[in-house]
Amino acid sequence: MRGSRLLVIVLLVLASMAGSVDLSGAAGFPEKPITLIVQSSAGGGSDLFARTLAAIFEKEKLLPQPIVVENKPGGSGAIAWSYILGKRGDPYFLCTAGPGMLTVPILRKTPYTFRDFTPIGNFAFDDFTVITRSESRFKSIADLVREAKANPRRITVGGTQVGSTDSIGAYLFEKAAGIQFNFVSFTGGGEVNAALLGGHIDWAVANPGEAMELVKAKKVRALGVMTDKRLPSMPDVPTLREQGVDAIFRQHRALVAPGNLPAEARKVLDDAMLRYTRTAGFKKYMEDNTLSEGWMDGPTFGKFMEQESVKSVEILKGMGLLKK
Repeated sequence: MRGSRLLVIVLLVLASMAGSVDLSGAAGFPEKPITLIVQSSAGGGSDLFARTLAAIFEKEKLLPQPIVVENKPGGSGAIAWSYILGKRGDPYFLCTAGPGMLTVPILRKTPYTFRDFTPIGNFAFDDFTVITRSESRFKSIADLVREAKANPRRITVGGTQVGSTDSIGAYLFEKAAGIQFNFVSFTGGGEVNAALLGGHIDWAVANPGEAMELVKAKKVRALGVMTDKRLPSMPDVPTLREQGVDAIFRQHRALVAPGNLPAEARKVLDDAMLRYTRTAGFKKYMEDNTLSEGWMDGPTFGKFMEQESVKSVEILKGMGLLKK
């Protein structure tokens, strides 16, 4: 009897150990909070994306430990990415990533590229919108194009620094229409909106989520969206393509981790992120901020960045920011 009881205990212990092995270390990770670094200041789109994710992870208990958001703005994202670069192999750090992770290293000739990070996933796309003041003389994309052709570089467009997504969106518009604008650089989206509303610039490139509130308040007019089809949230706003300008541009919202991430931790994060995209909270975030679906798991997102990197080089060359 005593021998049988001992055998049962041994079998239970072995079963428990086998269970741990089957989980490939997943049961032990994470054992402490994960820090999510945002490459921009508080209040922006990347910050909202990160804090929404952290809040829903906590509410839905998608991981046994919380995700803590920390902002490290500066250098168009370079400060945050350099920080994450120094955490190689550490699964307790994540970082927001967008097109800047591709363009900034190219422009600044940094010692790292997007390949030095572990792609975790892409969650959504921000589709860009061309907006003017409600009082503007421009009532359509055709109006902008017509005047730009008659007066090259006279029409002003505002955005963050040259080489940013704003400036790339403006350049793609120029290239597709065969025109030239006068790009005016600002330090942030708030300054761009203030300049537009104050009549200091003629138009701006904006994310739909940012533009919608201004449109609803009748402070700005949306002339067109840089998408292949109209946005459900803005069904009355035609695409640029519909208006004769074949310019499409979107910004991805994604996460990366330090390079050399342990396979076990990556599997846990991959599974948790996929579950996150299926929550009601994430779907509401997408709807509230006029985002387009764009989920890609880590490997798929990695391939996407490889393709986008090639496009980025060609665009930056076309803008005169890189030698051809």
